[in-house]
Amino acid sequence: MSELKTVSVEDAGFCFGVRRALKLAEEATERYAEVACLGPLIHNRQVVEGLERRGMRFVEDIGEVEPGATAMIRAHGAGPQVYQDAAARRIKLMDATCPFVRRVQQAAAQFVEEQYQVFVLGEPDHPEARAIVEHAGGQALIVEGASDLAGTQIADRVAVVCQTTQHLDKLQELVAALLPQTRELRVTNTICDATSKRQEASLRLAVDVDLMIVIGGYHSANTTRLAQICAATGTPTKHIETADELCQEWLRGVKVVGLTAGASTPDEAIEAVRERLGTLSAGATGGDADAENPR
Repeated sequence: MSELKTVSVEDAGFCFGVRRALKLAEEATERYAEVACLGPLIHNRQVVEGLERRGMRFVEDIGEVEPGATAMIRAHGAGPQVYQDAAARRIKLMDATCPFVRRVQQAAAQFVEEQYQVFVLGEPDHPEARAIVEHAGGQALIVEGASDLAGTQIADRVAVVCQTTQHLDKLQELVAALLPQTRELRVTNTICDATSKRQEASLRLAVDVDLMIVIGGYHSANTTRLAQICAATGTPTKHIETADELCQEWLRGVKVVGLTAGASTPDEAIEAVRERLGTLSAGATGGDADAENPR
């Protein structure tokens, strides 16, 4: 078998918001004996486990943090009530909310203040989307797409914001569905620019390779979206968290592998996958790559 070629999406891995959050977290663990983080800092199990080893404790509610202690807001943000509760209990907050996420929170709150009916294009169970709704005073509706509008009474004045990891196609579909139903429609495209560029680059790469490997947490919305985008091209696509999940069988008949990674994937995880692919390709034989996702 000829040597396997791997091609990576440029700037795959940590985005600005994640790097900023990790820097703050590392500084916090160095400065304080104990720091509690409200939920996983980012959606990457290996990174979270690394922070735990540094002394960071992960909790689900501000009530689990001792009065006067230090707590960190995760990169996905938190609702206003968390800030109020922390102030009332004299908890020192270190805010790792991604600046792009904060922009969505502010836009949603402003639209509600201006008396628009607000839709958040996002995932109902995602912490970022839930926090956006909380900043809108609970007066916003999360929709995953245009089909979610069925049965919803549309007001005369409507505004749309997006969870930062959404795809532009879904926003365009939602806008097209809303336009005939309302008198005034305001849209703030709050999809993160880095996310959009990564999605576009991954799509372009996927159509030119034999196999696409998407690296990142299984609970990461932006990584899962990358896997969906790549798989939609028809190219066999595997979403993995670590190099250990790679299977030699996937490489049968494969000459070129494309690599992309979510915004919360460390550089070392990407490099480990690249090295593991080189090792596995030495023993791979001919045949078609398995198109089934391992999960």
